[in-house]
Amino acid sequence: MSMLDGVLAVLAASFVIIALRALPFVLMSRLSAETKWLKVAERWLSPIVIALLVVYSYSTLEWRTFMPYAAGALTVLLQLLWKNGLVSIFAGTALYMILVRLFP
Repeated sequence: MSMLDGVLAVLAASFVIIALRALPFVLMSRLSAETKWLKVAERWLSPIVIALLVVYSYSTLEWRTFMPYAAGALTVLLQLLWKNGLVSIFAGTALYMILVRLFP
């Protein structure tokens, strides 16, 4: 493969990546902001995806230890109180790491 082929391959891949990332913004700008299904999806899609990830993550756990559940409860509690995802996730992860060290 020559140098020109490599440059063309990188340019083609870059174009495809940029086009795919811009596509949702182009499509959303064409849709009416008053579309009812769009408002429903905007409101509920993120919480539903997060809930599915939580259910999937906890589905493989066994009730042998309390640590993941305590960390999850702390994360949810802090999120409900402070509405700061970074603080909630950091605190839940820190609690889990501390519990794993204390109760091996």
